[in-house]
Amino acid sequence: MERRDFLVGAGLLAVAPTAAASAAQGLDWDAVRREFRLEESLTNLGLFYLASNPREVRDAVDEFKRRLDANSHDLIPDQAQEVAVALGQYVGGGPDDIAFVPNTTIGLSIVYGGLKLRPDQELLLSDQDHAWHQQAARLAAERVGAKVRIGTLFESSAKVTEDEVATRLRNSITPQTRAVGITWVQSSTGVKMPVRACAQVVADANKGRKQEDRCLLVVDGVHGLAAVDDDAARLGADVFVAGTHKWLSGPRGTGMVWVNPQVSNQIVPLLPSLSNRSETAALGPGGFHAFEHYYAVKTAVQFHQRLGRSRVTARITELATRFKDGLADIPGVVIHTPRDPAMSAGLVCFDVTGVTGDQVVGWLAEKHIQITTAAYRIPYARVGTSILNTHEEVDRTLKEIRALTR
Repeated sequence: MERRDFLVGAGLLAVAPTAAASAAQGLDWDAVRREFRLEESLTNLGLFYLASNPREVRDAVDEFKRRLDANSHDLIPDQAQEVAVALGQYVGGGPDDIAFVPNTTIGLSIVYGGLKLRPDQELLLSDQDHAWHQQAARLAAERVGAKVRIGTLFESSAKVTEDEVATRLRNSITPQTRAVGITWVQSSTGVKMPVRACAQVVADANKGRKQEDRCLLVVDGVHGLAAVDDDAARLGADVFVAGTHKWLSGPRGTGMVWVNPQVSNQIVPLLPSLSNRSETAALGPGGFHAFEHYYAVKTAVQFHQRLGRSRVTARITELATRFKDGLADIPGVVIHTPRDPAMSAGLVCFDVTGVTGDQVVGWLAEKHIQITTAAYRIPYARVGTSILNTHEEVDRTLKEIRALTR
């Protein structure tokens, strides 16, 4: 089915997009929303946490479950390959460069734990990387007696620039740095890290190094996948890890690891695997999984492809920008996420003077508005603008925040 036929058949195409139309136009976003099961009485600006699944993904899960119940022996090899092909196409890589994992944390743990790492080497991460990203690196380093060093890549999240990040990273890498870990879109601040600039810094540092000394760039991409209009495998990173059950709206408990084939021999499996497709595929943990969820990831990818990634990410950005612009007009509110869409995506972190992040969450919950806090050293109040949200929901949330500041 052609993408336009799908959109028309599903009632999602509002108008035929023209060259002058903005990327977010051309879709009936209310119709898209109706494909999901949402609590209509709740304004949910935390849908990125464990995403709701569209109708066709739910149907795919049910169908695979039915087929597995009927005969569990004839699905596993072919379906797994189809999922790898779909994910490879979506991120701009090959299917053999994809491993399946249940979530980002396990994916990062497999990557760092399997990295050929010596006691005289180190892993370099940012102080804004998720605690579990840092813990995955620490556990791997402890096993071989290596070091983990935590650096700071910007002074102010709201004012961060690409040059600042690149300069600080360049000054932090040493000959002993075996891997640099960064987060594509930080859940702590909402900053969209300039991965290409970081990749160039790492590439410069690798000049003249032997393979066993090469510094790898590892990207936690969970809040960038399907929220940023870019091919994850073409950002210049060596490893990209992401759950597919967030912005991609995939089934819960599914995720992926992409490894640049040039460095796949530098990461060895930690666990037995179900797959012998390739060195990278063998990184995925074996045993039995909720296969009906894994197989339905292909359907989630197709759903987003039919909507159009540029439209999806433009809608996310449009709503996030509307929220940031509204916050900027409220006295007593401090925005910690860059206003510039080039340095941010769908997450917006902020403070209300004299009120904790948890108190902001509680206040809005009383108004049937769901937001979250970033579970970090400073738990900022945090909003995620999904394609399922509306202008009215953003405006209503801003109105209640303004009331809280009075």
